[in-house]
Amino acid sequence: MGGIFLKKTCIKTAEVYVWAKMSQSYQVIARRYRPKQFDELVGQQHIVKTLTNAIESGRIGHAYLFVGPRGTGKTTVARLFAKALNAKGGPNIHPEDDEISQAIMNGSCMDVVEIDGASNRSIDEIRQLRDDCQYAPAQCTYKIYIIDEVHSLTQDAFNALLKTLEEPPKHVKFIFATTEAHKVLGTITSRCQRFEFRPIPENLIAAHLAEIAKKENISASEDALRAIARLANGGMRDAQSILDQMISFCGKKIDADDVTGVYGLASEAQIESVISNMARGDYSAVVKSVDELVAGGCDLYRALCDMQAYLRDAMIASFESGYKDFGGKRLSSEQMMRMLDVLQGAEKGLKNGLSEKANFEVALLKAVEQSRARAINTLIKELDKLSNAPAEVQKKNSGSA
Repeated sequence: MGGIFLKKTCIKTAEVYVWAKMSQSYQVIARRYRPKQFDELVGQQHIVKTLTNAIESGRIGHAYLFVGPRGTGKTTVARLFAKALNAKGGPNIHPEDDEISQAIMNGSCMDVVEIDGASNRSIDEIRQLRDDCQYAPAQCTYKIYIIDEVHSLTQDAFNALLKTLEEPPKHVKFIFATTEAHKVLGTITSRCQRFEFRPIPENLIAAHLAEIAKKENISASEDALRAIARLANGGMRDAQSILDQMISFCGKKIDADDVTGVYGLASEAQIESVISNMARGDYSAVVKSVDELVAGGCDLYRALCDMQAYLRDAMIASFESGYKDFGGKRLSSEQMMRMLDVLQGAEKGLKNGLSEKANFEVALLKAVEQSRARAINTLIKELDKLSNAPAEVQKKNSGSA
């Protein structure tokens, strides 16, 4: 009996060990598919071109400020730039994949120091950094400091950094990254070359996810990848994390319904249906559409943002023809602009209100009213015509009214 118990215990222990080894060895998609060369970067081509030209021409600054939303490549570009500057034989936009390059990309190089500004924000820590700058690099050509969330540094810490930033040693380079550039002192910003990282277009994100899915032997529909790209809000890292989660949830096959179900995302068909009901002025259908969104577990704030994006695209498309057809009902660009104005104004109330559903419904119904209202300048023109018309025409118009 004891032997059987021991055997079962050994089997269980072995299973736990295998599971633990698998957990330790697994690397998330965002890390596995992190670009290793500039030409692998998706989006931000304006930044890649500027930095590579600077390297090739030898016009390398001493301080850089990377500004942009999360997940758009700031830290990745900082590492790629650091790797290129410390290439074997001198700065090179195509460095060898040697031990130092690998150490820089995985964050273990002692001469490329990555600092989290949010947790290392005091004046004492910046003074220590300032003292370390005086020492020559141990392995690389340049000692590079990458400070993430630099806006989190205290006022005293910024001031302690100023002198070093203005006249750093020749072997030192600074790369600052932030999502909130307005919080960085002007005296810091003025000493840096500033690069604006833009949200990555949805089509580029979806195309890149398709490549990853193919390499991972995952069948993901085009609609599913577009839905993930929409959720990512221009951030590649967020998109890759969502794809990772969807693979865990769905296995080898991912459909759009899986993505919308897990994340409470309204489908494109649902968004089109709601806006078509609004365009027709069908109040009961609008309310019914909201009920269906809520019943499906939809995130109403996200739905409101998606409706704004849809209307914005429709409005731009209508500039040439002057109108857009929604289920047989035409809306002018001016009408869509008024609807957009109402929906944008509803964002704050939707976040802070007591009843999200009620606020969402009221916002949609107000937008319907605005789309049906006649513009003031149109009414003024009509009044001007009436005032200039012959008396009998005025009488006829007033009689028909």
